[in-house]
Amino acid sequence: MAVVGMSTSATCGVRDYAIGLADALGGENVSCSMHWLDRREQALAATRAEVNSWAGGLAAELERLQPDAVLLHYSVFSLAYRGLPLFVSPTLAALRRRAPLLTVMHEFAYPWGRAGLRGTAWAVSQRGVLIEVMRASAAALVTIDGRGEGVGARVWGPRRRGAFAPVFAPRPPPSAGARADPRPARLGLFGYSHEGSAVALVLDALSLLRDRGRTVELTLLGAPGRDSPVGQAWLEGARTRALGPVLSFSGHLGAQQLSNALAACELLLFADSAGPSSRKTTLAASLASGSAVVAIDGPLRWSELTDAQAVQLVAPSAHALADGLGALLGDERRRDALAERGRAFAERQMSVARSARAVAALLQRTLTG
Repeated sequence: MAVVGMSTSATCGVRDYAIGLADALGGENVSCSMHWLDRREQALAATRAEVNSWAGGLAAELERLQPDAVLLHYSVFSLAYRGLPLFVSPTLAALRRRAPLLTVMHEFAYPWGRAGLRGTAWAVSQRGVLIEVMRASAAALVTIDGRGEGVGARVWGPRRRGAFAPVFAPRPPPSAGARADPRPARLGLFGYSHEGSAVALVLDALSLLRDRGRTVELTLLGAPGRDSPVGQAWLEGARTRALGPVLSFSGHLGAQQLSNALAACELLLFADSAGPSSRKTTLAASLASGSAVVAIDGPLRWSELTDAQAVQLVAPSAHALADGLGALLGDERRRDALAERGRAFAERQMSVARSARAVAALLQRTLTG
């Protein structure tokens, strides 16, 4: 199977996922070759030339290799220029009629109702090319709970075989002794740069904890770091609440360093306003770390996760978050039990083996169907 995808930055969870999945598919008797574009250009003309050159080379390489199938990792913003999905068609053209196409649907399309006219343009254009993606695909794997069977039934595309598997954490386990007992209490947040991150809500909760006499530190883990626009937004929010010393940044960390940093936190936050979703590698990594996770509730909450009580789910308000954090920080036994449930859930339900089995089964059904 030929594995195809595209990245726009050195830090890319989809690329890490694709590499980890390709390795695991070896255990399912599926050998994989990687055909990945790491985009470097910034201007439109240069980017278009870069993508077209890669697509032409990809078509020639697939013609030479003659794979049994192609696995496309589809994350729409990676195949876009400033949010407009200009590079979906050239990519699909390179894959067309080469071999059956299986598509992992990481990011379908931008949500409706965000970012004004710009967000509307993204939502409309990205849903338009989604029809093309589904028509080109023989089967699709989704990473959002409950949508596997619905992939083929949607009005924007023909019926296709579908399956569901949550994302996994493409990182090594924490080193022995990585866990610590820091003073003051250390909170960690991995995935703070996502547009849906509830910045104000988290900072207001920290302010409430301070007013209640609870001293905590929040470390924003991983890229893009302090000097990025999103990092500056967090710092500005902390300054307006007089929380300056409370907030710190780890900056970019290697895979093992990040795993250890997650494990060293007493509590981890999942602060996506959409809720704890099965498609978030940041959630998978947080659960797998062995630290207890507190998540803000939202419309995309994963019922399997919450039914297993693998996270402490709190209402999307500063008071509810402060109450949830305070209760866990004050009860080590409860915190440890939550951490163990989260780790066991990640190992059982969010493993690379589960994803590999799902892809291998889709491949088998496609080739014999």
